[in-house]
Amino acid sequence: MRLQKNLLIAFLLFTTTLRVNITNAEESTNIWSQRKGIRNYMSETRFFDRLDFFKTTANYHSLSPEEQVSKGREATRKALTDISVEYAHTQLKKYGIYGGIPLAATGVIFSKLPSHLIGSVLTSASPVVLTLAGFLFIGAGEQLYYIKEPPQLPEADLIVEYGAKRHLLNKVTRAYLEESIFYRFWQTENTDQYDKLVKVMDKALRMPMHAKLLVYDQEKTQEKLWHYSTELKNRLIRFAFSEIMIQKMTPKPEGHYPVYFYGSPGTGKTYAAKHLACAMGTNLATVTLDGANIDDIIGTSFDSLEAKPGLLLEAIVANTASIQDINHHNQVLLIDEFDRLFIDGDKQSQDILAFFLKILDPHHRYFYSPYLKTNIRLPDTIILAGNTDIHTVSIQNQQLQSMASRLERIFFDGFSSQTKQEIAFSLMIPKMEQSYKSISEELAEFSISEIDLTRIDNFIQSDSDPGLRSLEKFTHEIFEINLQQLGKAGLLQTDF
Repeated sequence: MRLQKNLLIAFLLFTTTLRVNITNAEESTNIWSQRKGIRNYMSETRFFDRLDFFKTTANYHSLSPEEQVSKGREATRKALTDISVEYAHTQLKKYGIYGGIPLAATGVIFSKLPSHLIGSVLTSASPVVLTLAGFLFIGAGEQLYYIKEPPQLPEADLIVEYGAKRHLLNKVTRAYLEESIFYRFWQTENTDQYDKLVKVMDKALRMPMHAKLLVYDQEKTQEKLWHYSTELKNRLIRFAFSEIMIQKMTPKPEGHYPVYFYGSPGTGKTYAAKHLACAMGTNLATVTLDGANIDDIIGTSFDSLEAKPGLLLEAIVANTASIQDINHHNQVLLIDEFDRLFIDGDKQSQDILAFFLKILDPHHRYFYSPYLKTNIRLPDTIILAGNTDIHTVSIQNQQLQSMASRLERIFFDGFSSQTKQEIAFSLMIPKMEQSYKSISEELAEFSISEIDLTRIDNFIQSDSDPGLRSLEKFTHEIFEINLQQLGKAGLLQTDF
């Protein structure tokens, strides 16, 4: 009777403890320990070597990049769950439970032993031995629980997205991300290493990974470029169409160098680049060189004191909203304020100029990223923009002559008074009026007066600026005056 009572008490203590441990697994240190064990196991067994699942996919090459990534995402989720369960099985072996035998089975086996043998075991065992045995049962029970409910790793989404896109990355990039980022974090469990994992993978998973099919939209191009001169508009249309055709060619023709947009500020260079990219069915990636040094442009190692991805990498990944997106190579890259390099002429500018002289070569259209420790391909279509004619400035500078010889020029001569009127009265003023109407219901019918419209028209007739900057400033001043008058009349809410 006493032995049965002790067995019952021991069983109740065991089941209660086990139930509490399992119920609170996510809230206890047990889950942290389990995650640590899984990470070590993933590192030791080279988890990412399991992800060559596309080798067994018969129609892999016929799938679109989106379909490939979708299947890769599904397969990586399964591999991640499988290895967590596999790790729990390895832990069960430590408790003498093989192949995932349910814990209840141990009780059945125990009940089959002769009573005198059970009694001798229990009476001869010290309280310490019994306690240790209880912990072994509890530990085994937890591993059985984790087989059914594997713990979620905080970096699981990064693992899944990387596994889905792994086949689209080159071997050098994969080696760096796996050895120096994932495996190192799993081995160290270091907070700094986790931060590095998150930041580096955010850029790595948004790198360009495939060539997008571009379709030229001539109607859209004509619509967006209507306010340029006929000659300039035709030249821009020809440029966009030829860029798409060149991207379809194999091999690409010799001499496919970048184009250089130049002209006074406000003559529409950036606007043209943006809408040409749109007409080509792709994105515009923009880098501005004003005040930048070479480290700002190409980035620095994550291990450096001031780690930064660099302007080029930031621009190329900027149009991907998240790591779930699949970025493409054939964007349009705009490098603005390019003429700052040959106007300043200092050592910093010379270094940057030498860098661009190299990467703008059609046969060397990539750069090494210290941040991701890999070569990153640049878009095929590159537009440089500046206010100064590089050919004129390069006459007495050998390095500039080398650069100028690589560039085809497109001159933005500015806008006529008639075109400025059309832009001001059909685009600029209506847009500003709409902004004012959004302030409050009292301004729902707001519009500037005929007197103000006449003032803007008179300014256009006397404006010598070939661009739109002076007109934009004057028009904004007119609207500022209106805003002040509305405030004095009590039509504007000033407390926010």
